[in-house]
Amino acid sequence: MMYQLPSCNPRKTISIKTELRDSLSCLNIVWSNIFETVDSEINPDRARQYETDFLKGAPPTWPNFDKSANLQLVERDGFNDLIQLINNKKRKSCLVTDVSLQYQPGSGGSTLAMQVLWHFRKDLRCARVIDSINDGLDTKELSKQVVDLFLLSKEKHAKQDWKTVLLLLDTKEKMDNDLPIKNDLWENLIEEIHNRDIDTQTPVVIILNCSTADFSLNDTMIHDSKLSEEEIRQFKEKLLQQIRLQRKSQWKVTSINLLYHKDSSGSAVAREVLQDLREEFTCEILTEPFTTEITENKERFTRQIEDMANTLLEIYETHKKPMLLLLDHKDDKPLRYLLKNLQSKLQRSDRPDHPAFIIINAVRKSVVRAPGHVKLKLELLPDEKEKFAQKRQEIEKKHRKISKTFHAFNIMQGGFQKEDAEKVITEEMVNHIGKDKQSSSTRLLSFLALINSYVPGSHLLKPLCKKFIEQTNERKPSVEMIMKPFMDLIVIFSDGEQNCIRLKHPMIAGACLKMFTENNLTRSDIALDFLNSMVNGNESNYKHICKRMLVTRPDGLIEKEKFSRLILDIKREGKTNKCKCISLLERASNLFSTDPFYPQALARLYYIEVNEEDKYQEAEKWAEEAIERDPKKSHIRDTLGQVHKNHLSRIWNKVEKWKNVEKPCTDINTRLAIAKSAINAFKREEKAAEDELDANAIFNNRGHFGFLQVCKEIYDLRPLSPNNPLQQKYHDFINGLRGKIESKYDFFECYLTFSSNKKDDPDYFRRDVEDCYKRYFTQGDQNEENTLNEKKMKSFAGLLHFLESDIDVLEQNLIATKKPRSKSETQTILYIFANIILNQSDEPSEKTKNLQDMLQKLWSTEAHGRSPEFYLLILLLFWPDQAKKAKPKPPNLENCVKYMSQSYERKYQKYLHSRHLVPLFFYGKGEGLQRLVHALKPHQHGLKRPVHSKLDKTDLDLLTEGDGSVEVKCLQRIDGKVEDHKVFAVRNGQQIPVVAHNRASVCRRGQVSFYLGFTIRGPVAYNIRYQNCLQKKTRRNQEETG
Repeated sequence: MMYQLPSCNPRKTISIKTELRDSLSCLNIVWSNIFETVDSEINPDRARQYETDFLKGAPPTWPNFDKSANLQLVERDGFNDLIQLINNKKRKSCLVTDVSLQYQPGSGGSTLAMQVLWHFRKDLRCARVIDSINDGLDTKELSKQVVDLFLLSKEKHAKQDWKTVLLLLDTKEKMDNDLPIKNDLWENLIEEIHNRDIDTQTPVVIILNCSTADFSLNDTMIHDSKLSEEEIRQFKEKLLQQIRLQRKSQWKVTSINLLYHKDSSGSAVAREVLQDLREEFTCEILTEPFTTEITENKERFTRQIEDMANTLLEIYETHKKPMLLLLDHKDDKPLRYLLKNLQSKLQRSDRPDHPAFIIINAVRKSVVRAPGHVKLKLELLPDEKEKFAQKRQEIEKKHRKISKTFHAFNIMQGGFQKEDAEKVITEEMVNHIGKDKQSSSTRLLSFLALINSYVPGSHLLKPLCKKFIEQTNERKPSVEMIMKPFMDLIVIFSDGEQNCIRLKHPMIAGACLKMFTENNLTRSDIALDFLNSMVNGNESNYKHICKRMLVTRPDGLIEKEKFSRLILDIKREGKTNKCKCISLLERASNLFSTDPFYPQALARLYYIEVNEEDKYQEAEKWAEEAIERDPKKSHIRDTLGQVHKNHLSRIWNKVEKWKNVEKPCTDINTRLAIAKSAINAFKREEKAAEDELDANAIFNNRGHFGFLQVCKEIYDLRPLSPNNPLQQKYHDFINGLRGKIESKYDFFECYLTFSSNKKDDPDYFRRDVEDCYKRYFTQGDQNEENTLNEKKMKSFAGLLHFLESDIDVLEQNLIATKKPRSKSETQTILYIFANIILNQSDEPSEKTKNLQDMLQKLWSTEAHGRSPEFYLLILLLFWPDQAKKAKPKPPNLENCVKYMSQSYERKYQKYLHSRHLVPLFFYGKGEGLQRLVHALKPHQHGLKRPVHSKLDKTDLDLLTEGDGSVEVKCLQRIDGKVEDHKVFAVRNGQQIPVVAHNRASVCRRGQVSFYLGFTIRGPVAYNIRYQNCLQKKTRRNQEETG
């Protein structure tokens, strides 16, 4: 076969040389002429086998999509949406872009993604990443091969042969640092494109990024303002689909975040849905339910949440059917506290077989973005039901009786009902299991039920199944012979290298697991048997399955669950099952004797769940075992600190009683010993985190944070007035911590102000840091908030806090600022910055010229080697205004940016390199200090006189999320240019280097414009547009309005 790919000329294709084809070993390429040549046609019998295997439940293969040999596959609801998104992306001017497909296992997500590649095979260069889990994915090599596919050569190639690659990334693993592979691949692709010096007006690659998600727990839906009646009808159907999906789940509380435009019918649609479902649910509506802000009055807020949860639970208990609760409000932040309270209360009651609460969290927004992703769920929409019903008739006509064994298709066609999955388990199968629980067939089926339930998509290797069978059967029968009683549930397929076995659908696995538990074969029994019989001796084949079953913690409604889903389910099966969880993890720890995550999970299980008095000794033992296995990994070290911290809080605080411990501990020596152990553990974690930075790892801040949490705990437990030597010793110990506490507070002040990470910065993070500082540094009758504000006055990052608070607070603290008499850089910087902040609130401040003179004196004394904060002020005060005459001999901003970058690398980069750097200011349209637009928002609601920004929060979100279409009225676009993939602002003859906020948007040389922001690293170009694209857009707008 002559392999061909699409060319830029739609009428032509390009034949691919064998050498290039063989070099693309990471890619499964969909050739544009696949199955169309005589030597590539599929034998009809073979095609029929591919089709029957797929309909039974085998993974899709490319022959399944060949309409000439197979029935056409049903296109699920997301197909057209993905096609439209990719068509939009392929016209985008960027290097790399992506489209996201999130799917529930068993919903047809992988099939849908492959359908999309098949659709584009004659238009784009389509390829699927080969998922080699055991060997790991080399994203650097993958990036090289993707660019080779774009260029059709490893060297520079004629531009007429360049063509965008559509890359399907449907891998099941993450990088070692727990980041999605896409993040790492994205950066490597851009590096490779830069190294090849590629200039292009269209994307080099569009990543179709597939990931699994559990929509039965929560989902986010978006309702825009400009929807037609048909689109509103479709939205309502999708909301009903989501409610029905959650109604079938086993979670106690589920949520749907409905973000709707303030001018849309989003709220009305949600209310209509409640009206339609009032027979099935107890329906309640609460408008603006949260009247108190937690930062405003924590005690009153807590009481309000408690009262609300109690009222809702009372209604639920009265009606004994699920409650569908609509919260219609402006701010969704307090919701997490209500969810946590409801979950905690339901934890104490018997677990229902359905959610007690489905909460529609409807939040009004001034602007909402159309979703750039597609979701596929285990619930069909009405249109999909019709398509599947028609397809079933076609299948039955072609395949007749055998179609009854097409369980994967039949379960999907039936709407993913548990009853359909349970019906495929016959009475004969149940009897076989009841009579012979120890047979090879029963045990193998139990292993498949376990792994396909907890690691959907996983499989057992057929040769290893045969090896298992031969251990217990002298005649050495085949796998098919032994599994004959259950062959209707199983599908055998090839992954390209070996034959694999799995159950036909994840829901069948769930039904089988239920059958086993009803026959007194528990999850823990099956898992332990699996470890002993299948994994033992074959650890390398099953390390990923075991890790995901026993260690990987899934995302919960509010935060990560405490343990893996299997461990949580075993624990729920019975009150004594904690011992079974321990035995299971101990066995896994022995099998995977170098893996630190199993002893780490054991340590967490002991200190969180076990009630015996020696729980902390056991937890400490396993935490130290984990450290011994990987002493350099700081996150592994964190567990030991958490063990001691938990011990400290529980042993005398009576947070929870455990066996033989009735009274809180009053022994000061015991307190000090545990506190010192915790502090030392967190210090060692800090040291490991610092050492890890040499390997370009993400900085782990938990050692610093754990230290402050322990210090806060032991301060609250101090004797109020020491009256003996032992109590004095305790006070002396506490006082000796003040220096470390202040330095860690300073660290977090900068860390949390200059950068952010939504995933790793929970809302209590800053609060706990500040609470610890206030406890140790508030003297006598001094007000705690005044203590904190005085501290914030002494740092650049601290001063920024006043832009997030009340103007009255700002005035009280900043107007009293005196002009520095010394030439101290620190004092001068603080004075200048305080005046910039005062100006942002329209309060009287020093004249711009005077501030410039003060800075210029420092610059002329020594320009190099100063702090990033100093250079930031230079940029803010001296950035050239094209409309005004420049100040005589201003600082050279090209040098300033270079020095600032070097200073940032010395002071902050190792801590912040993996985090989002917050834009502190943007360049606006005013004059002097008024042209600076701050980008910080009040962190409290209900402030009497908040310091407002001219920049709308929605505009800020769109800018920082990389929306290239957003127009921000208060900001000025800066002219610039791109050379060698670097961006420069061109001002008064200077070419000032700026960092591209979205590196992928810098795709070729040329004139550009952008919005200018300032982070602690330097100037940043947001919303980069090439001048020719801008002119085309302007002409289109004129044509539309004309």
